[in-house]
Amino acid sequence: MPSLNYSHLSDSELLELMKLQDDQDAFREVYKRHWRSVFLVAYKKLHDKELAEEFTQNLFVDVWEKRSENTIRQLPSYLFGALKFTIINYYKSQMVHEKYVSYKHGNNDSISHTTEELVMLADLSQAIEKGMALLPPKSREVFKLSRVEHFSVKEIASLLNISEKAVEYHITQSLKQIRVHLKDYILFVLLFLFR
Repeated sequence: MPSLNYSHLSDSELLELMKLQDDQDAFREVYKRHWRSVFLVAYKKLHDKELAEEFTQNLFVDVWEKRSENTIRQLPSYLFGALKFTIINYYKSQMVHEKYVSYKHGNNDSISHTTEELVMLADLSQAIEKGMALLPPKSREVFKLSRVEHFSVKEIASLLNISEKAVEYHITQSLKQIRVHLKDYILFVLLFLFR
């Protein structure tokens, strides 16, 4: 039987081989085909060669590790979409870290929460997390991307390869369920605030 020439296969065919046969040669071809373009975009956005290499490597590792659940339709769109979200999350975490450091060094006088407010915020956050845990897996994923990571409906649809209508449906259903879950907690907060 002649050996397969992976360079002649489409991205979809390579992904299918990875998914159904754990074909490492197919993955190597995907990597060889797309690594440089993903790295160049990462480097352009980050201006840091090591970080760009790390993000690119992690992205391809993720593609390999999740090959059995692969639903990718357009590989380049998926790769650049996932890279974009990774970079956005990186910058968000950097901003949070900088704000925290600034606060710890006393450079932010505007932050003056009382202990009670901090406890209530922590409790509310925990209640929301519990509510999210009750959601179906796909709804939870969509809700987290929308409300926690602040991605747009269009970005979520692109990342998860689902329609924008499906994203909106998941968000609506998630909000309904979480509101029901938080109903008693919100009543408690109102009683606390207006005591």
